[in-house]
Amino acid sequence: MPLERVVEFRIAAPVDVLPDLIFYIGKTGVAMFEERPQRLARPRDPEIQRDVKKLDEILSLLSQYYKPNIVALPREPISRLLDKALNDLMPIFDEVKNYAQELQDLRRKLQLSTALDQLRGRRFPKTEAIDNFIVIPGKYAQELINLSKDLGAAFISVGDAAVISVDKDRSRLLLSTLSKLGLEVLRPEYLEILEDPASLKDRMDKLYNELRDKINKYKNSIDFVYTLRYTLSIVLDTFNKSALSEGEETGHLLTSLSAEIERLKSELHDLSAIREALVGLKASGANSVKLPDGLALYVEMGEPGGATKVMLGNKEAYLARDGLRGIKIPRQYLDDVASSLKVVEETLNSVERSLRNREGELRSLEEVYREYSTYGDGDWRAHRDVGTVIFYARERDVGVVDEALAELVRSLSVRLDIIRNIRYKYFQDVPARRRPTLERFPTPVRQIVDKIAYMYGVPSASEISPSALVAALFPIFFGWMFGDLGHGLLLFLFGLWLYKSLFGGRYKDWGVIWMVTGAFSMFFGGVVYGEFFGFPLSYFGLGWDGVIHMFQPVVGPQMGTAVETEGIFADLLAALLFGYIIMAGSFSLKIANFLLEGEGDMALGIGIPILLIYVSAGMIVLGLLKPILPMPPLMADVLDLPWIYILVAAIALLVAGAAALTAKYRGYEEKPPIGLEMAVGLVEGIFGGLANVPSFARLMILILMHGIFTKLSMGWALAVAESGNMAGAIAIAVIFNILIAVGEGFISLVQSLRLTFYETLSKFYEGRGRLFMPLVLP
Repeated sequence: MPLERVVEFRIAAPVDVLPDLIFYIGKTGVAMFEERPQRLARPRDPEIQRDVKKLDEILSLLSQYYKPNIVALPREPISRLLDKALNDLMPIFDEVKNYAQELQDLRRKLQLSTALDQLRGRRFPKTEAIDNFIVIPGKYAQELINLSKDLGAAFISVGDAAVISVDKDRSRLLLSTLSKLGLEVLRPEYLEILEDPASLKDRMDKLYNELRDKINKYKNSIDFVYTLRYTLSIVLDTFNKSALSEGEETGHLLTSLSAEIERLKSELHDLSAIREALVGLKASGANSVKLPDGLALYVEMGEPGGATKVMLGNKEAYLARDGLRGIKIPRQYLDDVASSLKVVEETLNSVERSLRNREGELRSLEEVYREYSTYGDGDWRAHRDVGTVIFYARERDVGVVDEALAELVRSLSVRLDIIRNIRYKYFQDVPARRRPTLERFPTPVRQIVDKIAYMYGVPSASEISPSALVAALFPIFFGWMFGDLGHGLLLFLFGLWLYKSLFGGRYKDWGVIWMVTGAFSMFFGGVVYGEFFGFPLSYFGLGWDGVIHMFQPVVGPQMGTAVETEGIFADLLAALLFGYIIMAGSFSLKIANFLLEGEGDMALGIGIPILLIYVSAGMIVLGLLKPILPMPPLMADVLDLPWIYILVAAIALLVAGAAALTAKYRGYEEKPPIGLEMAVGLVEGIFGGLANVPSFARLMILILMHGIFTKLSMGWALAVAESGNMAGAIAIAVIFNILIAVGEGFISLVQSLRLTFYETLSKFYEGRGRLFMPLVLP
């Protein structure tokens, strides 16, 4: 694959400097940051996390009245940018808070005034025995009705408001209950001082305009703060995903795991000693031992002085008072030696498994730590509050990265520990799983690779990239099934329109793709099939009808749809042979991938037999078609070979190869998936030859359908034109050719993707890689 040369930067710095480092590098737009493995610890939160909360408070208020825009930020320390942002916006923030509070009060008054508007001028009964109250019930309307009934009060609903008239001696109970519900209670006298809704709305509009004018004066500062907050969210997210602690956070992971291993080793030692003692007891014929109270049986003692030594088989033991230091056999183990021995052995096996697992975890964790750490020396105290980030840049962009790093050092007066590794076409120093894929292709290959090949998956460093293959096969498949000079021209013009102006130029890549497929359709239509909107090119006096004649020539003014059998069979044979060769190449690339991964034995024992299985199965299928298809003499002779016996021999060779590989890797902790590769390969090899090769017949079937539909439409248009209805003939020709172009074009797209992805790529390609995607900050 045409890979760019990549440089890996591994930089260690104080934790509070890492966000600035990410910001400075992100401003260059040329570097891709590596994510930290989940098993390793990230550093503590940087100090800028606190200031981000202040920005959130400011923006949550200002964004209610102004929609900020993304602007360019200067490459300066984040703390300086934060100080500038807070200093610029704190004055307007306090003013906007006051405006917002005033608007909120007016909005509440407007809602109340609107709800009470229908009560203006209403007369309320004025007696010494009755109190009148006005309430906006909201969701508590039914509760107010029930409460009014209980208190013997009158309840009248007027729009959104309610009027309650109640005896004075019960008004205090009513007010207390309404207060508990959180409802505001008004007296009728309030209506006289209540401002009308129109006046309140005018005041709100005036106040809102004043606020908007004031914010507009600060819109540049608001845009700056909004962009800074957006950028910091990306920076902190990158920090959380990428930064690796070089200090105590990572040290705690390794030391705690080491301490767990030491504990298991100690437990394993104690259990082993107890087991030897129990084995000795059992060998001596003692199935049960009763010890006097206050005494215990030790298999090891720190200070054996004063203890009585006893022999348990070949194992020394000590009888001494209980509570001393040493390995003591639990008293319950001595009650039933045989059963206790079984329990101890089971526990011992469990501890041994746990110990092996923990030791494996520690080795793996240490390997990952050394792989990602800048230092890898395990000196947690020396690297306290220090973190590491890893990022990649193209070699041609190293100067840009160096300039950003130098500017960072000058701005912060900080020390950076930098390790730089240059990679040429992916070198064994960097594990394959984290090598970003960065392929270079010219237009239009790049567009097909980005939109079509990478749709299946991104190639990893340990497999052959199919990008160039897809860039060639996809337009060939499409042009083969959509081969018409006229329709290809329409598709090319549509792609040009999409590239130039359609949808504002947002889909330029797809415009390039359709221009390429349109060009291939024109090639197949003009050179291979010799047709223009269903008419043979000889109809226009060009003297060329193409290489393959699938339809009989036009007789007079009528458009014929009678097929040429020889042309159809010739196109079918070409499609099947093309598919057969392409898939043979796919299985060969599977062998190449084995070799690329350093698994030559898998290539010999699995890859080559699978290729032979496919070749023989495909030849069997082509042999069955020999009486129908016009086979060349040499090919007919090849098809007469005993392919069924070759198929059986290839299957036997695959089984033998898998058995040999299984025996070779027996006992290995890490080994290739031999059984899976054999089973999948057997199915794919046989199925590929018997089913996938005939699947390429769709190349002929779709172009045949396309030709028939086009010729029927144009024949109908010619018949209408002969009747004198030229406008109707043009309408039929235009409408149906557009329908054919859209419908057949969509079907050809789907089938081209199927032939590319399923019939071709699935035989050798996994697509487990990741694209080189640099971090870009405003």
